[in-house]
Amino acid sequence: MPPVYHGARVPDPCRRPLSQPLSVVPVGAGAAFGLPDQAQSSYLVRAGGSAVCLDMGSGTLNRLAAILPPESLDLVVISHLHPDHLSDLLALRVYMAHGPGLGHDLDIIGPPDLRCRLDVLSAGESWGGVRFHDLPAGGGERIVGDLLIRHTEVPHLPPTHAIRVEHDGKAITYGADCAANDALPALADGSDVLLLECTFGTGAIPDGVPHLNARAAGDMASRAGAGRLILVHGYPGIDIGGSVSEAANAFGGPVEWACEGRLVVA
Repeated sequence: MPPVYHGARVPDPCRRPLSQPLSVVPVGAGAAFGLPDQAQSSYLVRAGGSAVCLDMGSGTLNRLAAILPPESLDLVVISHLHPDHLSDLLALRVYMAHGPGLGHDLDIIGPPDLRCRLDVLSAGESWGGVRFHDLPAGGGERIVGDLLIRHTEVPHLPPTHAIRVEHDGKAITYGADCAANDALPALADGSDVLLLECTFGTGAIPDGVPHLNARAAGDMASRAGAGRLILVHGYPGIDIGGSVSEAANAFGGPVEWACEGRLVVA
């Protein structure tokens, strides 16, 4: 039987306050491979007394635990089944079954095959209090604590869901990975903060590859009427400054490159 981990909990000052405005922290914003100091995709969204984590790629569980105890999350949402968006769920399994999460419940919602694929890699071992749920095909919405979560399918690895989180008249939308499409601007309509991938930076998008570059991301933000665009998920070596400039030209609004660990208030 694996040992129970008795490591220190995150200190009280790092726990989420009882009430706060809608915000997002890019816990990790790297692509499928990244720089030595980058983590893969994960975005912590909080408001009121609620917190949800959108994706949990490699290197993000430890970073998340420096902000709040992972077992205190209201929900983890996995956008799609590529490893750079879910691989730290395997670390979360051990955390919840044998570590500080032992005795706590945690809901994870994602594509229908998520639990099955993870069980292959974890040899079917216990997930503790983790409960898996399927994202409805096409899209939908649910209330999670103080948050309203909406989602819709976008073109990438089927199924991939873009996710919108709302609270008190504010909205943050995460585009996951996707090609240019009509569904995402509709979901993100009027969002205060829009997180969009910029895999190819200022470069061209190869034919048939379901990702965005800076110009495409800026165009999507413009179509959504977003208040602010944050670029994420770029391959190492792309021109960050050029990407921000090119996206801003297409968007016509404020653009920045994601800074991992920095709080962004909607």
